[in-house]
Amino acid sequence: MRDLRRVFAWATRLLFLVAIAFAVPAEAKPAVTGAKLGIEPNRTRVELALSDAAEYRIFALADPNRIVIDLSEVTWKVKEGKKLQGRGLVAALRYGLFKAGTSRVVLDLTAPAAVTDARILPAKDGQPVRLSLDLRPADSAAFKAAAQTILFASAGASAPGGPATPAEIAPKGTKLADAKIPGAQVVTKGTADNGGAVTLQVAPKVEVLPAPPPPPKPLVVIDPGHGGIDPGAIGASAMEKNINLAMAKQLRQALLATGRFRVVLTRDKDVFVPLRDRFKIARNKGADLFISLHADSNPSKQARGASVYTLSDKASDAEAEALAAEENRSDAIAGVDLSKENQTVTGILIDLAQRETTNLSSRFASILVNDLRDDTMMLHNSHRFAGFAVLKAPDVPSVLLEMGYISSSVDEQLLTDSKHQKKLAASITHAIEDYFDWRDMVRQTQVTDSATKVANLP
Repeated sequence: MRDLRRVFAWATRLLFLVAIAFAVPAEAKPAVTGAKLGIEPNRTRVELALSDAAEYRIFALADPNRIVIDLSEVTWKVKEGKKLQGRGLVAALRYGLFKAGTSRVVLDLTAPAAVTDARILPAKDGQPVRLSLDLRPADSAAFKAAAQTILFASAGASAPGGPATPAEIAPKGTKLADAKIPGAQVVTKGTADNGGAVTLQVAPKVEVLPAPPPPPKPLVVIDPGHGGIDPGAIGASAMEKNINLAMAKQLRQALLATGRFRVVLTRDKDVFVPLRDRFKIARNKGADLFISLHADSNPSKQARGASVYTLSDKASDAEAEALAAEENRSDAIAGVDLSKENQTVTGILIDLAQRETTNLSSRFASILVNDLRDDTMMLHNSHRFAGFAVLKAPDVPSVLLEMGYISSSVDEQLLTDSKHQKKLAASITHAIEDYFDWRDMVRQTQVTDSATKVANLP
C-alpha cells in the first residue's frame, strides 16, 4: 500500500510539471502566413499576413527598381517552390532570411512607385494581423531621389539591413591567425575578446628555437550558392538554395573524414550572403581552393547533366554567358544596394597576377570533370568558361560546379536524394585529393630543381 502511495505521489508531481510546461509556451517568432496583392485604380496594395506584429522598415533601391521590406526575423509558413504572381506595380515578390535577426521581402517593380502608406493592421473580423503598404505610380527622378532612405518604419526599427559584417562572418571568440611580432620567437594564437581586442602571449627569448610547426592542412572553402532571400532556380518540388546547402554539408563531411583538409562554408544555414562577400571569405581565410555549388535551370525539360565553370573574361559559349549573367544578379534579387559597385561585373580582365590562379583553377576543373564522369551524367562540353562574380578571388583557385538541371525531373530527383548527394560528395572529395597530390608533387619538383641549380653554381 505504501508503494502505491509513493507511485501515486510521483505521478501527481509529474503531471503537475507537465501542466506547467504546457501552460507556459516557449516564445516563438512571428510567422508570415500569407501574402496577397490588391489592385485598385492608380494603386497596388501589398498585404503580408502575420501571426503577430513584427518590427519593419521599408526602403527603395533603384537600377533595378525594388521596394525592400525588412522585418524582425520571422518564420515563413509558405509552401516551398511557390512564388507570388505579380500584379499591378509588382512584378514579383521574393522573401527569405537576409541575415541573423532580419528577414527580407523584395518587391520587384514593373515601374517606379512611391510607398504612400504602410502600417500594421490589427487582427479584426476574422482577419489576422497584417503589414499593409500602398504603392502608387511615381516618376523615375522621384523614385531615385527616395532610394536608400527609410520610407516607413515601425517604432524602434533601425536602419535597413545590409550585408553581413566581418564580425558576423567571424564571430567573437573565433581563433585568429598566428600573429608575428619582431623579436619574439613563439606567439600563441589569440582570440577576439568581448571588446574586440586580441590578446597575445609572447614567450621569452631563448637560445634554441623550437622546431617549426607542421604546415597547416589545405583549406577548402565550399560556397552553397544562393540562400535566404535568393532562392536560385526553382524546380517542381525544391529550391536550388536548399539543394546547394545540403550538398555542401555532405561534401564538408566527406572532406573532414579524410583527415587531410580544413573546411569552411560561406553559409551553413538558409541565409543570404552577397557575392563579393563569398570570395572575400575565401581570401580572408587564406583558402587553398574555392568551390561554388549550384544547380542549373533550362527552358528545355530534357536538358540534363553536370558541368564545371572557371573564370574567364570571355565566355566559352552563349549558354555559359547567359548563366553567368543570371548568377551575377543574385545581389540585385536580394535587395542589395549596387549603386557603388562596378556595373561591368563580367568585364574584369584577367591580368598577369591571376595567371597562376587561372591555370590552377583549370587544372582542378579538369580533374573534377574526369572524376565526376564515373558517378553522374555530364554535359558534352563539361568544362566551360564565363565571368562569374563569385569566382573573382585573384589568388584562390576557384571553380563553380553546376551539379545538374533542377528543371529536369530526373536531375531534380537525384539532386534531392541523400544517396546521390553522398556519391557526388565522394567524387568531388576524390578530385580534391588528386588535385592536392598533384600540387604537392609540382611544388616538391620545383624545390628540388632550385636546390640542384644552387648546387651547380660555379
